[in-house]
Amino acid sequence: MEQTPKKKKDRSIRPAILFVAIFALVVIIAVSIPLHRHRQFIRFMSDLSSMTSRAGAKEMVECELDGETFLISSDAAYEVYSKLICSEMAKLVKPDEAIAADGFTLNYGLLGAHITIAPTEYQGEHAVYADYHSRDMDYTYIAPHLDYKDLSITVKNGRLP
Repeated sequence: MEQTPKKKKDRSIRPAILFVAIFALVVIIAVSIPLHRHRQFIRFMSDLSSMTSRAGAKEMVECELDGETFLISSDAAYEVYSKLICSEMAKLVKPDEAIAADGFTLNYGLLGAHITIAPTEYQGEHAVYADYHSRDMDYTYIAPHLDYKDLSITVKNGRLP
């Protein structure tokens, strides 16, 4: 019993359709993951921006550094924010209390947000660990090419009397 040419043609199309479907799925996943991460970063920066502007306008940004707690000026808060926003986000990471203990924390007053910034290394270079928490989101990442000493000097120089 010989198969008709139509049945042979149908069998040869099925693997091609399956291949195209799998390829399309892989492409969708490969594109959607970086897009999702980018949206998270934009949402984080937007949230941090609104906290900085609201708290900074009233000089309510409190800094915990070297066991001391003090208020910093809105200019210093904006400078730290601008350095973070201009940085390259390298890698989303889980919060790490051991790293965070070596850094400083900015508390945005009654707004309920805080960000911990600490020195770390990423691929053999100096980097900054940032751990942000607000009522709306939690976001922790490593930013390479940022100098922790520069950020800590910024908050020390912005100390209010």
